[in-house]
Amino acid sequence: MLDKKLSKYLWCEKFRPASIKDVLLSSSMKRFFKKIVKDEQVPNLLFYSTSPGTGKTTVAKALCKDIGVDYLYINTSSETGIDILRTKIQKYACVKTLDGKNKVAILDEFDGSTPNLQNGLRAAIEEFHKSCRFIFAVNYATKIIEPLKSRCQVVDFNLTDKKTKDEMIPKITKRLIGILKNENVEYNTETLDKLVNTFYPDMRKMIQLLQQYYNTNGIIDNEIFTYERIDEEFFTYILNKDLTNARKYLIERNSNPVEVYRSLFDNFIPRLEKDIQGQAILLIAEYLYRHAFSVDPEINITACLLEIIGLL
Repeated sequence: MLDKKLSKYLWCEKFRPASIKDVLLSSSMKRFFKKIVKDEQVPNLLFYSTSPGTGKTTVAKALCKDIGVDYLYINTSSETGIDILRTKIQKYACVKTLDGKNKVAILDEFDGSTPNLQNGLRAAIEEFHKSCRFIFAVNYATKIIEPLKSRCQVVDFNLTDKKTKDEMIPKITKRLIGILKNENVEYNTETLDKLVNTFYPDMRKMIQLLQQYYNTNGIIDNEIFTYERIDEEFFTYILNKDLTNARKYLIERNSNPVEVYRSLFDNFIPRLEKDIQGQAILLIAEYLYRHAFSVDPEINITACLLEIIGLL
């Protein structure tokens, strides 16, 4: 019930495409997924993209809806261990549907799962192939064991090659204009073009930022690019070893952890004494890597800030 209520207010959910025909994809990807819908048979799939917000989860759910199959969705960033296989996945996968169609288990953020769970699912894919198929959505395909990858069709959602980018940017811009018009939001065309180019390919980030900025300012203008920027206040808290207010700063702004790490690297490191800059860079790199596995990103970034403060 809560999710349904939130979907009325959160633009990312309100305007999430429910069908493959409405999902923003490159032409080649669209043909691939339309063929799956036409065949009414979901294969085992592995979706990967180092950027969030490119449509992996949306496509997984849309495939199931278009074909009319039942699915189980699990965010494995919060349920990473082997127990999830026994308590949820096996119980779901072993029971056949009355209409004879395969069920689908969608395992989101699966690159944060344990090796035991990955090995367990390697066997489960074969054991339940007559009743259930699996869709894995990950940020880093390199974190998935080869025996599991070999049992899936692997689809690259990075969308970063020039040909795909040139095709996608006009589509994304048109979709954002449609959202803003639907919500009766006044916007600047040049600002919107710049927003898409700045945050491409993270469509979710674009929509979230538009809504957050509009809710605060009542219009979309060029000031949106300073709206979420990590500024001097945050860096001053760190230099003053004020971890409490540094955390509060990030929480109040709902800051994206990846952008925080990048801002620390670009804008904070130069403020440090030369003899500790190298150590600080290594810390940022280490915690950025850990972020991909982190169950609670806030704890991870707080630990990073604590270690940086320890260098000062």
